[in-house]
Amino acid sequence: MKTTHSYVSLGLAFLLVLGLICSVSAAEADEKEIIIFAAASLTGALGDMQPIFETAHPGVKVTANFDSSATLETQIMEGAYADLFLPASTKNMDNLQKEGMIENDSVTEYATNKLAIIVPVGNPARIKNLADLATPGVKIVSETSEVPVRKYTEQMLNKTLNSTDLGKTFVDGFRANIISEETNVAGATAKVALGEADAGITYYSDVTRDLASKITIIEIPEEFNIVAIYKCGILSESNEKELSQEYMKLLTSDEGKNVLKNYNFLPA
Repeated sequence: MKTTHSYVSLGLAFLLVLGLICSVSAAEADEKEIIIFAAASLTGALGDMQPIFETAHPGVKVTANFDSSATLETQIMEGAYADLFLPASTKNMDNLQKEGMIENDSVTEYATNKLAIIVPVGNPARIKNLADLATPGVKIVSETSEVPVRKYTEQMLNKTLNSTDLGKTFVDGFRANIISEETNVAGATAKVALGEADAGITYYSDVTRDLASKITIIEIPEEFNIVAIYKCGILSESNEKELSQEYMKLLTSDEGKNVLKNYNFLPA
């Protein structure tokens, strides 16, 4: 009898363990992931949206890859997998659409952004306005030519060429003061926050809450400023198109807009 009971106990234990293994395997099989390729300027906002989305979608993990929009576009072109693309420039989205890599019907404008002059707290170069960026000796950190914010900066400089107060003298002085070109806007912002440059031109959204005590924003006059349009789109190769659509709904919802507003994004 003892032997029989032992066999029964062992059998029940085996079935229990097998059941637990099957349950774990089933749970793992139910887990899903959406991968987002997003501009570096969205790091803070999407970081806040991640727990909101994951809480509303149990078993779903959001993984985000942040970098320059041009770098992300290249990665996707070269075969990197992503479900959603959120660049800071419409050109990067357009390029992927031309290649048939984006679901055209999914492309949606959800926010805008503006350029801002940023200086370290304390403002050692005593910069008060746009014109001061051309003062000899001012150290400006910028970005490489393919980074969207640098393209917008160039558009801003072109606008100043028609100004009697600024003009070509300002543009030449500005360019002469650039000491560093970073591969994304987050790198440029960090250098200013660390005091390694006197000023930089980034987006309003780059002065996140953790940097607000280290950086001061100086306004760029509206007549020279550039508005960046932010679009999102689902990759044609995405295996999670429904979940991606759900994420886009969050971006355009009141809750999503409030998160974006907290990071100085403007409505589309």
